Amino acid sequence: MNILHITAHMGDGAGKAISGLAILGSREGKHKHSILLLDIPIKHNHIERCRNNGIEILEGSKINQAMSVADVIILSWWGGRTMEAFLADFPEIPCSVLLWSHKNGYYDPQFPKGFVEKFDGLLASSPFTLENTDWCKNATLVYGFGDFEPEKVPVKMDYSIKDGAFTIGYVGMPSYKRLPQDCIDYFTEVIHLIPNVRFVMAGEVSDEFRCDIEKSGFVQYFNLLGWVGNIPSLLQKFDVFGYLMRPDTSATTENSVLEAMAAAVPCVVSRQPVGKYLLEDKISGFLVDTPKEYGELLHELYADVSLRKCIGEAGRKYVINNYCAADNLKRFNAACERVVGRHIQ
Repeated sequence: MNILHITAHMGDGAGKAISGLAILGSREGKHKHSILLLDIPIKHNHIERCRNNGIEILEGSKINQAMSVADVIILSWWGGRTMEAFLADFPEIPCSVLLWSHKNGYYDPQFPKGFVEKFDGLLASSPFTLENTDWCKNATLVYGFGDFEPEKVPVKMDYSIKDGAFTIGYVGMPSYKRLPQDCIDYFTEVIHLIPNVRFVMAGEVSDEFRCDIEKSGFVQYFNLLGWVGNIPSLLQKFDVFGYLMRPDTSATTENSVLEAMAAAVPCVVSRQPVGKYLLEDKISGFLVDTPKEYGELLHELYADVSLRKCIGEAGRKYVINNYCAADNLKRFNAACERVVGRHIQ
């Protein structure tokens, strides 16, 4: 079976999801994967990785030819003008199309009314998406973690606090696009309870967020790293992984949380809207709803090294048992085979 992935680009989390799944599928040998980019690529790391694994990367000018020989098309969607323009002028070529949504569909961007029904099926990258019965009539859970192998992530072994500072880490986007608007209130609660706390945040920092940290009077508690290359090494330096999310985030798989859990770093995550699907509250991590709860939980972890170790180890075990790339590929293959089988009949 020829599987054609159509995507605007191969950057960031979506690029990791698409490339990793295609590489896994190619290695398995059951189906052929190729990827077509609608935009001229800016980031090439996932593209080169695909090419090194024998996966063809096609330019948008070859769309008609690529679609005409594909058995099934995987349309990777997260909104955006490029994809909107492509869908508005979709080639008139008979084909089976599965929509792989890298956003949860509820928030920015929302699924347009009737959007999902236009495709032969939906690949949802979070169980949250499947809560909507209008979307999940013909849906399959296919996480966006690519060929993630949690069992190979370096494990945190030492849970003692280093250099006198309790380090709360974050990897993602220190920006109000991801963080809640009242995140400073969350940080303030922690600072009042743990005077020797340090927030280490990796990822592209927005000017607005940086400015608010400076205005808060707590700038000395923050280390905003910007882009970081060696995340596994950075995770080892965290005492806790704190992952706050906007209640209206478009988030789904949240690879940052899974990677921290795989490293056996205890995680404290916003419950809503997708945190409740990422871990088991009070067993493999902690879920929080308010600044007060966030501060108290982190203080509890700060005061109890055995709790940090217990939650960290349970989180790693949970990720290994529940986020298996091979199982994810099986669900993906089954969805492709079902839709192709329906069209053959």
